[in-house]
Amino acid sequence: MSTDKLHVGFLLTGLDGGGAERTMLNLAAAVIARGHRADLVIPRLAGDYRAAVPDGMRVWRARIPGTDRKLLRAMQRSGVHVEATTVNPFGVARSWLVLGRKGLHLPVRRRHRVYAYATMIATYVREARPQVLVSALPGADAAAVCAAEVTERAVPVVVTVHNVPEDYYAPEWLAASRTLYPLADAVVAVSRGVAESVRRSLGVDAGRVRTIYNSVPADSIQRLAQAEVTHPWFADGKPPVVLSVGREAPSKDYSALVEAFGRARREVDSRLVILGRLSAPYRARLKSLARGLGVEEDLGFVDFDENPYRYMRRAGLLALSSRSEGLPTVILEALACGTPVVSTDTPCGPREILGRWGDLPPVGDAPALARALVATLRGERPTEEALRARAADFSPEKAANAYVTLFEELAR
Repeated sequence: MSTDKLHVGFLLTGLDGGGAERTMLNLAAAVIARGHRADLVIPRLAGDYRAAVPDGMRVWRARIPGTDRKLLRAMQRSGVHVEATTVNPFGVARSWLVLGRKGLHLPVRRRHRVYAYATMIATYVREARPQVLVSALPGADAAAVCAAEVTERAVPVVVTVHNVPEDYYAPEWLAASRTLYPLADAVVAVSRGVAESVRRSLGVDAGRVRTIYNSVPADSIQRLAQAEVTHPWFADGKPPVVLSVGREAPSKDYSALVEAFGRARREVDSRLVILGRLSAPYRARLKSLARGLGVEEDLGFVDFDENPYRYMRRAGLLALSSRSEGLPTVILEALACGTPVVSTDTPCGPREILGRWGDLPPVGDAPALARALVATLRGERPTEEALRARAADFSPEKAANAYVTLFEELAR
């Protein structure tokens, strides 16, 4: 890599507590640590993450209703400079006309939001003059490509794909992605399986697709994991906890996890905790399922926590029951904590991380998942040192080197 300093704009639609958002913010921190400049361009300044925006990052937000004022004040107190940008409706109309002439009318219900964000990004490009844009998740990806078209390709665009598109994208987004992603200067897939899906399902030329694994800052995670936990199930001397961390989505298949836990609980005294923002009706459905299995009192929930590592470090294992994944950051985070992992063997992702470092029962097979839980809880697992060493293979340094090399190629 050269010693020239880069100026990178990171595009997200919000600071919600997902793996893709955390991965991008981790990458931004690593880019800043190398002496480069990083901006966060975000239409809605709201979400779960409070401390994840790295020091030295400049934030551009839209001046719109719905701003999380507590988050804004917290950023300002920590020294993060926040720039408010007005989204001009005439600019949105112009973007609509320009993109229409190019044949890029989006077949999505929230088309206006995409065009409004694209207009904001175009304003940012003209004023801040970044050398490259990098986006994550479908809404930001679509807006990034649209902004590049509106500005007549004034800046190269890198879109990142964190899940298998045909499994995760709604039909309207899949159709839009097939139109837009081939126009990006590069598409980064977070695993080899996702890269194959991008080429196959989105029609992106193989020469524009790069595979760069997600990364985790192991040192930071291990430090945060030392924080106290007040939940009584995680206290010393209590039965081991099977921990699952994620959001409410059909692809997470928590029903299969509850069923598997019900089977495992007959053989090993243990508890199941699901950490994440789950709605009350969804929790009630899982509780009802647990009641039918006789384990209702052994199922608990913890709301979203920006520091899930303190729970991971004290858990007996981390469990994923997903039907589809890209490259689950939560697995890497658990490994960094020295916590064993049991994950369903989705078409891509977990196998590329775990291999001999964790059990991989088939997707949707609750009996097989239960057997894996029992075996791991009984001690059939790699050592903590081996798990942490595996997490080190996905260091921010490796990911940042790969991204910065790509950014420099495009900036030239």
